[in-house]
Amino acid sequence: MSSEVEHAGPASWAPQAFLRLVGGIQKIIPPFMRHLVPTTFIGYALINGSGFLVDIAFLALFKEVLHWDLKIAVTVGYAIAGLYSLVLNKWLNFQVHGHFLLHGYRYTVGLVAQYVIFVVGLTVVLHDHFGINAEIARFTSACCEGIFLYVVMRIWVFKEALKKKG
Repeated sequence: MSSEVEHAGPASWAPQAFLRLVGGIQKIIPPFMRHLVPTTFIGYALINGSGFLVDIAFLALFKEVLHWDLKIAVTVGYAIAGLYSLVLNKWLNFQVHGHFLLHGYRYTVGLVAQYVIFVVGLTVVLHDHFGINAEIARFTSACCEGIFLYVVMRIWVFKEALKKKG
């Protein structure tokens, strides 16, 4: 009882499995709110939520264990998490193909803007000027940057995904 899915690699079945997961999550949203929460937002929240854990883990490693300067620790952790987010959102969430350099360029522009405004700007202000723990300051800035980056990805980085849906 062999099926096409059993023989296919993760590149072909993983996006469909991810869509089923996201669709299942969307079904538990109250019916009157479902139209307000696009499936790509749920997928983005899953991917970037886990990416944030990657970011925080590297921040803790670089700042607390290796004793790097906060700005460098935040930057390197953020870059690692950013690449993770780009690849997984392109492949699993928005499911757009080709144009990796164009998507990467657009994503980088969004990340740089987000980085300056929220990641370094807000994180450093909260930590250096208000004495808030580095991880808590970073968590606070992540709440703001998350919405910003989703909007950038949906309307600019992967805009062809919107065109496919009509």
